[in-house]
Amino acid sequence: MHLHHGWRLPVPATCGARLTKGSLIMKLTQRPLCSAFLGLVLAACGPMDDTGQDFTSEQEQPLEATCASVDNTAMTTHACAHASNPGDNVNVNGVTGAPDISTQHKHYTVTLSGSGTGKVTYIPVARASAGSTVESVAFYATQNVTITAVDKSVTPNVTLTALVSTNGITEDTCTLHHARVFDLTVGHTYELNITAPTTSVGMVPEYLYDNRGRYYRDADGDGYGANSPLYRFACEAPAGYVTQRFDCDDTNPAIFNC
Repeated sequence: MHLHHGWRLPVPATCGARLTKGSLIMKLTQRPLCSAFLGLVLAACGPMDDTGQDFTSEQEQPLEATCASVDNTAMTTHACAHASNPGDNVNVNGVTGAPDISTQHKHYTVTLSGSGTGKVTYIPVARASAGSTVESVAFYATQNVTITAVDKSVTPNVTLTALVSTNGITEDTCTLHHARVFDLTVGHTYELNITAPTTSVGMVPEYLYDNRGRYYRDADGDGYGANSPLYRFACEAPAGYVTQRFDCDDTNPAIFNC
């Protein structure tokens, strides 16, 4: 039996010993001891964290229809970590060409023209599954930018506008205050046309699937949600949902974490 984080339960050898004719009585006597030991170990661990467990059989879909903002999310925190790390910065020139910004976990400082325009290239890869054909990608930016994504892999080219535009992001000292989210076809080459109020812009691309969270219905408003239904959501939590479960009575705010 394996517990969370991959460590193995140290069950006494007698619990799994091979049963022989002479050990039958001892085996039956020790079985309650093994059960008691297992119960003590699980009790010491407390409620099992559900990280890494998938309570739904549904494949992650393109951007959820109810997604309205990516502010106050784990994805924003992750993007800001790259923006604040000088070692993650890559300088690219969006004026003389369309440099590729597809590498993950990077902050790109994009040089723009004197009028604040430029372009970069982005090629999405499959993240939700090996056979994923569409991925939702957020492009965080330091400036209030307008971004259009031109699919250069189809004829005629198709121009996409952002499905979600989040402005006014304020996370500590993070320099990323804006985000634009697109649904992009895996393997296609996109030219991102950027218009900004300055001659450079910092950008961090993030896959929504990589930053998805688990949200639970909190009907009684005590900050704890019922174990089900479970929603996997990469955007801000819908109203009435929280990140903490283990509410065994979601009709009584005085009873939770049980």
